[in-house]
Amino acid sequence: MRHAMLHMEVDTRRRVERLRDAARAARIGVIEETGVVYVFRHDDVRRLLHDPRLTGVGVAPFDALDALDTLDTRIEPLRAWFGALLCTTERMTHPRNRHLVGTALSAISVERIRCRTAVSASAAIAPLLGNGGDLITALSTLPVAVMCDLLGIPASLVPECGTWVRDLAPVFGMLTSDQVAPATEALEPLMSCITEIIGDRERSPADDLISALVHAEHDGQVLTRAEIITIVVNLLASGHDTTGSQIGCSLFTLLQRNDIVRLAIAEPDLLPSIVTETIRLEPCADGVTRTVAAPLDICGVPRSAGSLVVLCTLTAHRDPAVWTAPDELQPRRFMAATTPELLTFGFGAHHCLGATLARVALTETIRATIAHMPILMVDPTEIEWTTTDARCPARLPVMM
Repeated sequence: MRHAMLHMEVDTRRRVERLRDAARAARIGVIEETGVVYVFRHDDVRRLLHDPRLTGVGVAPFDALDALDTLDTRIEPLRAWFGALLCTTERMTHPRNRHLVGTALSAISVERIRCRTAVSASAAIAPLLGNGGDLITALSTLPVAVMCDLLGIPASLVPECGTWVRDLAPVFGMLTSDQVAPATEALEPLMSCITEIIGDRERSPADDLISALVHAEHDGQVLTRAEIITIVVNLLASGHDTTGSQIGCSLFTLLQRNDIVRLAIAEPDLLPSIVTETIRLEPCADGVTRTVAAPLDICGVPRSAGSLVVLCTLTAHRDPAVWTAPDELQPRRFMAATTPELLTFGFGAHHCLGATLARVALTETIRATIAHMPILMVDPTEIEWTTTDARCPARLPVMM
């Protein structure tokens, strides 16, 4: 089959099942309503992640709005912010900013991230011990709290930051008209808050990531205040949606496998491999969205400049041509040198700079949670799923 025809699915689990079914029959799928191309196979996804004819997503989520010209003009600050992110910019601005952000991130030690996440995760689940409750609710603000701590944002502002970034999260997917106003209204106070903290760090640097961004330097270049604001908001928003959603997906996977949980407790050094395996099996996102920069033939289907392409890691990570027993959770899979590459965090010019931070935060949250051997109290098939950009179980009721 040349390609599979797909339809837009509102139901998250049904969409995942349809994509996996389509991947068994064809290399790519095309969404009939929009023309968006999904690339399914591992080798194709990996190759296209390096292809310079595919660029960052740009402002496509805004261009895709059917009635963009009738929307309130207040959308422009939101559009401008999104268009300046590392995942959307190209050419000279992108590599310059990546170097500077990478310099700042390198100043934050992995051990510091690990320790602070472990403490925050233990505190978040403490109310559930002996009583039980919903893990999704208990851990809902954890990624934002950890990121605020690393950035140097006061703990008193964590609840407000959580609300703001929750409303911003839809801009990382295919934005709908009714999501524009909440996102726009969230951006202004969040940027104002960050601007004030940046001013403080310019006068009095501290041991935090905002200070590191303010004082980052590469070949005599530094980040402007506007660029720092954009980056900080991006880190907060992606931490809330992507990392937070993957915590739910990974726990959903492990709570159905008590033998794997016991193994992770018995062999603590094995947990990073297990967590990576849960990302492969139950990812929070379908894949990486790219824009065609010049006319391109994608696995036999021609696409014009401006077309959207989803490099579907969801299916690539279960491609039987690449993965042994792709539907099984193998706890030691990612300890072997011969294991294929996990493509979740991208490659090349758009590889996620926060990948290490996200992996450590995810691993330590899982470690703190499974240490208490939580028992899932509902049938996994009865759990509903939610999605903004990333998908996540709506609830995970447990006894601990």
